[in-house]
Amino acid sequence: MKILTATALLFAIALPATAQVGPAYSDRASGNLVHGQACTSEKGSSLSIRSGPGKNYRVITQVRDGNYIGLRGSQYGRDGFRWFRVDADGRQGWSRADYVCGARGDGE
Repeated sequence: MKILTATALLFAIALPATAQVGPAYSDRASGNLVHGQACTSEKGSSLSIRSGPGKNYRVITQVRDGNYIGLRGSQYGRDGFRWFRVDADGRQGWSRADYVCGARGDGE
C-alpha cells in the first residue's frame, strides 16, 4: 500500500497540471444567459474570440484563462469543431467549445 501511495504521489508531482477543457454550454428555456470559463491548456494564456465560427476568422479580442464569458448558442464550424457564440469584453464573437468549461447560469 505504501508503494502504491508513493507512486501516485510521484505521478501527481511529475505530471503537469492542465485546465479542465470541454463543452460547457447548456440551453436554458428560461432565457438566462449562461456563462462559461475560458479554459486554455496553459495557465496565464488567453482564449481567442473570433469574428466567426472557425479558426480562419480574425481574432477580435482575447480573454485571459479563468475569466468568464457569456454563451449565447453554438454551432459546428466547417472545421468540424463546435463553436460557441459568446459575449466577451463587451464584444460578441465565437470561441471553440473545447476551450470553455464550468458553465453556470445567471444568479447561480
